Formats: sequence, C-alpha cells, structure tokens
Amino acid sequence: MKVVCQGNELSDALSKVVKALPQKRTNPILEGVKITAEGETLTLFATDLELAIEKKINAKVLIDGEIVIPGKLFADYAKKIEEEEVELDGTSSSKLVIKYLDSELQIKTLPVDEYPIFKEVNTENSFVILKKELKNIINKVIFNVSVDEARPTLRGVCLNIKENEVEAVASDGYRLALTKAVIKNNGIIDKIVVPSKSMNELARLIDDGEDAITVYVDKNYIMVDLFHTKLVSRLISEEYINYEKIIPVAFTTEVTVDKKIFENSIDRVSLINRLDKRSYVKMDIKEENLSLSAHSEDGEINEKLSIGLKGKDLTIGFNAKYIIDCMHAIDEPFITLNFTSSTAPGIIKGESDLWLYLILPLRVIG
Repeated sequence: MKVVCQGNELSDALSKVVKALPQKRTNPILEGVKITAEGETLTLFATDLELAIEKKINAKVLIDGEIVIPGKLFADYAKKIEEEEVELDGTSSSKLVIKYLDSELQIKTLPVDEYPIFKEVNTENSFVILKKELKNIINKVIFNVSVDEARPTLRGVCLNIKENEVEAVASDGYRLALTKAVIKNNGIIDKIVVPSKSMNELARLIDDGEDAITVYVDKNYIMVDLFHTKLVSRLISEEYINYEKIIPVAFTTEVTVDKKIFENSIDRVSLINRLDKRSYVKMDIKEENLSLSAHSEDGEINEKLSIGLKGKDLTIGFNAKYIIDCMHAIDEPFITLNFTSSTAPGIIKGESDLWLYLILPLRVIG
C-alpha cells in the first residue's frame, strides 16, 4: 500500500474512527486501525467488536493494499501534521512509513490477517429520519443510561420503532427519559436496545442539518450510513423494561413554571448539599408558590417561585442532580411538574407531547 493524502483529512478521519477502539486493553489487534487503499479512496476502520466506525477520504493511491497500525498513536501524530500533504508507505510487511515535507516517521504495523471482519449489515429493513431529529432524541435521553454492569439492558438506549415515529428511552432504574421523532418507516416494527457508547458516538458524528439519513436494522445490528462515514453497532440482546407501564398518566398535582427560573433556582439551592451522597432538594407546593429548600451541615438555602397550580398542595423531595440533568436537556420556555403523591414518580413535561422525564422521589425529613 502506498498513498498520498491531505493531512487535515487524514487527521479528521482518524479522530472519528478511533472512538470505536476499546476503552480497556483486551486484544492487542483491536487497538489497531485498519487502513485500506483502493481506487481513489483511503478507508479507515476501527472496532471493539461491539461498535465499528468506518471513514473514507479521497487519496492518490499509488499502490493498492491494506495494513493495520496502532490507532491512538497514529491519530495523535496525525494531529501534528494537519497542514501538510502526507505520504503513507506501507509496502514493507512490518512498518508504515509516514513522509511529510523533509521528515518521516516509521510505525510498526500489526498483522492484517488477524484483524476481525465485522458484520455486513443487511439493508432490507430501515427507517429514515432527519439528522437533527436523531441527534436531538439521543441527546435528550443519553444521560439517563445506567452504568450498572449488573443490568446490561439499561446500559443502552431503547429505540421503539413504530409505523410513523420512533421513541427513544433511557433509564438507570431511578429515572427515565422518553422522547419521540417522526420517521419514514421502511419495514421495521421493533424495539431494539443500542449500547450507550454507540449512541454517544453517533450523536457526535451527525450534525444538526435538515438532511435525512437512513438507519438500518438487521437482527442483532444497527447501521447508520453518513455518506463517507459509516457506524455499525451490535445491539444489546436482553429485552428492555416495559417502560409504558411505569409512566403514570393521571395526576393530582400539576405545576407550571418558567423553565429557566426553575433551573437556576434548583441549581442555587442544591449548592448547599451538592457534595453529600444524598444530595436532594425539597419542594413545598402550595397555592401559587413553589418553595425550594435544602440543608446540610454547612447551612440551609430556601427559595420561593411563582407558579401555576392545578390540583392539590404537595411536599416532595428529589435528587437535585437528576432534575438539573433534565433541565439542561430541555429547550422549552415553560415546563409542567406532575405528581400524584410524595412517594410516587414525578413527571416533567413540556408544552409539546414529544418528551418527558420521570424521576423517583426521595424521602425528605423536615
């Protein structure tokens, strides 16, 4: 293999594909990036066997071929030569020679015949969604994914693919996020669970554009083709929780409040116990006021907000971080806080019916 390409394009491609490398050292061959030169294209590929990312760039291919090189080292080095034209000479069986200006670097290669062949995804079943909508539904739920290895199904985002819409759901057992987007369905009615790492990287790869992209689902895999970039992920095989039964639909207390004012107030009140293991904020809902309070050994903070109230007065407490996380993801000016009792889940909604957040309450004394 021997090619000439632009350093900035090479660096950008490497920065994308190395996101698929294993986070922990396992098999040395998986720490490599596979580079294939053919025609007028240089293809870079990396995988941890669960997630695979492929990126193609234009190149002047002098000799076809393929090699595998240590991915992170090559990516870090490529950042230093972004402004230059680069020659990659992999004609040796044991090294890649990188030439730019009057300098060169030699990197030992890994055995290409040991590199895994990743799943070719069948493109028969798919759905079409706008880039900005896919990015939005991921960002609205991803922070709720569990990190508990004992509950593998909660370590992913559930995509409930329906006839004309897709629901994205994430939960860690204490809170749940749900959001919806319109799709054009091409033969899928399914509920799949995509690992959080794959969803995070997908959100980073796509922009906020109005362009439509196609998401392919094939048995235990999902693939998103972004023209010159392709992401393939293995799905989590365990069945997702029956989240529809968890979400209450009737409430006895409904609070309408300015989202920004509420967010800032929660943020201030939670400062007093933010470092405690049990960081909480207490809500006293009465008539047209919402009183927020929290205390610790260092002191106590109290704030009062004007609200719109339908239904009964209520006192309830929540993990402050969970509420703040939701607020950061919400982009509507007003929200409603919906409750049935001090021990039942609270629901945060907006004016639209496109998203909601469920949070289990804490028992607050005093």
